[in-house]
Amino acid sequence: MLQALSFQTTGEQALSRAICAVEPSLQKFASGMAKNAVVVGGGIAGLSAACELLERGCNVTILERNPNLGGNSSKATSGIAAPGNALQVAAGVQDLGTDLISEGPAAKELVQNGTKDVEWLLQLAGVQDKMMLRKTPGHGSVARTLGTKEHFPGAVVTYAVMHQLEELMKKRPDRLKIKTSATVTQLITQGGKVTGVEYAAGSKQTEMGTVIIASGGFVGDSSPTSLMAQSQVPSQLRSLPTTSDDRNDGSAIALAGQVGANLAKMDAVTVTPLAAIIPGMEQEKFKVVISDAICGAGGKIINADGVPIGTELDGQAMMRGKAPFRLMISQSEAASVQWLCDFYTSRKVMKKYGSASELAREMGIPATNLKVAPGALYAAMVTPALYTNVGGIQTVQGKVANVQGLFAAGEAVLVEYPKLWSISGIPLLHCIHTGRVAGASAAQAMGIQDKVEPLSAIANSAPPVTKEETKKPEDMSMQELLAYAKKLEAGAVTAPAAPAGPTGVTEAEVAKHNTKADGWVIINGEAIDVTKWIPIHPGGEKAIEAYLGKDASEEWNMIHKKGTVEKNAQHLKMMGKVGAGGGGGAPAAAGGGDGGIPLSEVEKHNKKEDAWIILMGEALDVTKWIPIHPGGEQAILAYLGKDATEEWVMIHKPGTVEKNLQHVKKMGKVSGAAAAPVQAAAADDEAPAPEGNGGIPGILGAAIFLVKSVAVIALKTVFFTGNFKFTLDNNRKGTIRSAVFLITFIIIHALGNFVDMLSGPQELNGEGYLFDRIHWTGGLGFVKDFPFSAVEEYLALALMLHISVALKRTWDISMNYTLGTGRWNMILSGLVILFFLTHHLQDFRFYPYYDYVEMYAPKYGIAFDGLMHGRIFVELPDSGAEKVVAPDLYSPEGALFK
Repeated sequence: MLQALSFQTTGEQALSRAICAVEPSLQKFASGMAKNAVVVGGGIAGLSAACELLERGCNVTILERNPNLGGNSSKATSGIAAPGNALQVAAGVQDLGTDLISEGPAAKELVQNGTKDVEWLLQLAGVQDKMMLRKTPGHGSVARTLGTKEHFPGAVVTYAVMHQLEELMKKRPDRLKIKTSATVTQLITQGGKVTGVEYAAGSKQTEMGTVIIASGGFVGDSSPTSLMAQSQVPSQLRSLPTTSDDRNDGSAIALAGQVGANLAKMDAVTVTPLAAIIPGMEQEKFKVVISDAICGAGGKIINADGVPIGTELDGQAMMRGKAPFRLMISQSEAASVQWLCDFYTSRKVMKKYGSASELAREMGIPATNLKVAPGALYAAMVTPALYTNVGGIQTVQGKVANVQGLFAAGEAVLVEYPKLWSISGIPLLHCIHTGRVAGASAAQAMGIQDKVEPLSAIANSAPPVTKEETKKPEDMSMQELLAYAKKLEAGAVTAPAAPAGPTGVTEAEVAKHNTKADGWVIINGEAIDVTKWIPIHPGGEKAIEAYLGKDASEEWNMIHKKGTVEKNAQHLKMMGKVGAGGGGGAPAAAGGGDGGIPLSEVEKHNKKEDAWIILMGEALDVTKWIPIHPGGEQAILAYLGKDATEEWVMIHKPGTVEKNLQHVKKMGKVSGAAAAPVQAAAADDEAPAPEGNGGIPGILGAAIFLVKSVAVIALKTVFFTGNFKFTLDNNRKGTIRSAVFLITFIIIHALGNFVDMLSGPQELNGEGYLFDRIHWTGGLGFVKDFPFSAVEEYLALALMLHISVALKRTWDISMNYTLGTGRWNMILSGLVILFFLTHHLQDFRFYPYYDYVEMYAPKYGIAFDGLMHGRIFVELPDSGAEKVVAPDLYSPEGALFK
């Protein structure tokens, strides 16, 4: 019976010849008879093999032990090495990959033919326009690795191929079957030839045909009974963490060995230095591998002393180094991989530092040890971890040696170019190339030498569905839905009644469902029950468990393509829009009766990890904003669960919330809360800063515009700008210009004192006499012999303004906080400065025991003829200037500072 299913009988061969002779157009049918292939494994190698087999006219069954296709390939972060690819050609780059082919014939064949296979798969998947060139480790200065413009390249390519095959299966189930959660338990043989597989999928089943093993490697299982242990992989390596989960246990490789396949170099495994140590998950055996594209952009792995461990990604060399290790890259170098750094930072895999000094302090080393560009930088804690296996099934052009009817591809096969294996992008190139080669060899073994039709033509040749109206709309294809919609318009059919469902839920309700047995997440405003999806999530359970009961929109959108939720709808349950109403068992909003969020609900969200505030009558979730709040965490933690409108309006410009919407989530209007009136800006308020660099880039431009702004504000302050406000409130807007004036005066005064001390007593005494000469300006000029000038009056008023506002703000805002909160820092520093200024005035301006000296005073207050010689406030004796008597300021000041 097995022989009859597996091989064409003499009668069948005669029938094929007869059909071909009578009607050449039926040749496809004849060549496809009994050409069945079974692909074990749904990663990129297995998918490549399946596509090649389908295009050659074979019928294919894909068996995947996990609930979803994709495998380790869908988690690949770096890209695909492809020398001489189309993007290089378009850029005028000639790349023959000569640096990669020196390892032998297998390496040469991979380099010369692998790129063609990659571009074939990208075209088939329709993702050519999503690719970009990257420099990655191991390729020198050549940008030949195909990455993606956004999202991880492994996920983009693998999911796109999966989508094409899933669509084809819907239209042509006679050509392609995909069975997930199907574990192959035995290879069926007949006369020494593999003729099919036995697998478990709820029950024991069989699938007959030529078999291709593409089930991945074996470094995900390091148990005492594992393939690694049996193959005598050193215990030091087996004790390392792994970047492959327990799905990569090598069980299918072992089955091949049982039927006579030669398993070679099984003790050879590779170690990556880029396994991330995520806070809170330090002891986990499974580690996330960081994209080596960051290293290609200029990132370096450093040891505990800050010394780079080398340019190559050698994990075993790292094991001999001084831990802990970090991956470090400057912000300027990270420009080409910025989205990766942002993604890893948001997931707490990486941390952003303001400077090398900040990182050095954390490491406890001198900042000079860190050889990195100035400015901000990113760093991640990393550790060596098992990455892939070099050993595997020995093959020749995809055919398993010594076993008929059995082929293999991907990480399941022996790597014949181990030196290339650690180079970035080579493993994915290897998987795609070996997958396609194995598919072609398997088809040739079944008597098919050439391709019959492209994958797209197979899908388009789907037979029409005769009774589509009996199918549920959710089970229809796009074409069937369009036809169904036309019938609805014509009244030929009646639309089924929509089932009653939840109309909306609150975040509080979602937060309750935070366990693996009852897990909800929020994605783009929609509450989704992911309980059934957790065990089969392609990225592993941990990746989704971290967000149970929370909003995962930001991380989701960074990783997944649009439509991923819809593609997995059979595993998900849509619970309703968040905040759309009291559905889904959520408690109804109480208070006010206006349908808004009750104040009591806002008050519950008063922790750093679950933080809401009220602004202008609207509740905002600021949880993600707290760590990056420009004013520090404490400034916003003080208002969690409360109405922060008054303080917010005084500090922030209009539009601040809108500019930070990626970090802030609007939850809705608060029931019974009145929107705070927005104060109109004063007529003389400053215009907002211009966008960009103002036409003068760099530090020079920043300095020029700083000086300009200070000068303009100081001048405006002198020529009345409405700073005189006779209302005692804590609004600090009226203090801004006078503050600039005070700072400018202090700087000029300090510089003047410094110059005076260098120029001698006459110059300092002359400056003091200048202020005595303008006393007539005091009292608005109406009080004769007034003891203070207008400048001193204005300074006093400015100080009083600042003191009064500071005291009022402290009373209103900080009085109920402890010193440890940091809320008192401003007032305490202000009091210290006030004490100094008061004491300074007592020592000099109001000193009652001055001696007097004679000097020659400039006629107009300034000695213009002496400016170039450092003489400003005094004239020479022969200048004809008036001799005056002035207080001797120099003697007590010089005595004080000596």
